[in-house]
Amino acid sequence: MDGTSYTEMDTAAIYKRTFERFRKDYPDFIGSKLIYAPIRNVDNQTINKYIEIAIELKARYPDFFAGFDLVGQEDLGRPLIDFVEPLLSMPKDINFYFHAGETNWNGQSTDENLLDAVLLGTKRIGHGYALYKHPSVLDVIKERNIAIEVNPISNQVLLLVADTRNHPCSYLFANDYPVVISSDDPSFWKAKPLSHDFYIAFLGIANSHADIRMLKQLALNSIIHSAMNGAEREWL
Repeated sequence: MDGTSYTEMDTAAIYKRTFERFRKDYPDFIGSKLIYAPIRNVDNQTINKYIEIAIELKARYPDFFAGFDLVGQEDLGRPLIDFVEPLLSMPKDINFYFHAGETNWNGQSTDENLLDAVLLGTKRIGHGYALYKHPSVLDVIKERNIAIEVNPISNQVLLLVADTRNHPCSYLFANDYPVVISSDDPSFWKAKPLSHDFYIAFLGIANSHADIRMLKQLALNSIIHSAMNGAEREWL
């Protein structure tokens, strides 16, 4: 409001200072990390700038910076395949956490982002709603233990599914895929982060015979597939 312009580095520094202040007040807080996730609907020159920023973030904040993603409505943005060369040029120590397959369509660039996300070595897949239409990708996901971030309330609000009993995550649950429950953008629909999504996943998607063991496994999955390092997991 006073005309000050903040760079991505400034923003990351604000996040980190706020996190450190919060942890000082609440020492039992597990922690927080930053996935640099800029908008995907950009030209190649901007993507190259994104990569430079990601490399600098990794260098400045190696313990706080978790990895890289491209976000925004997939149908309106460019697919991952458009950015394969610059993405492959990134240092090997920068992890990918790609948003992919948030669509009801089949055979479009949006759901085919799933193939490229896996081929690029993503650690997790954000949404992955269309995964059940790609059985070969599902096989690789299970083989490589790639987490699938399922966002039940977001999927319903954004009209991918009307009745959560029909959510494709029920197939993932039944076949023991590495699912983690996430909240996407809960502030937009006034949901409590994680709590309401866990509630819907348990009551609206899971088998009626599911019990506390399922909730325990989902909680464990959140830890196993987090960006925490070994020492942080031991502390937990």
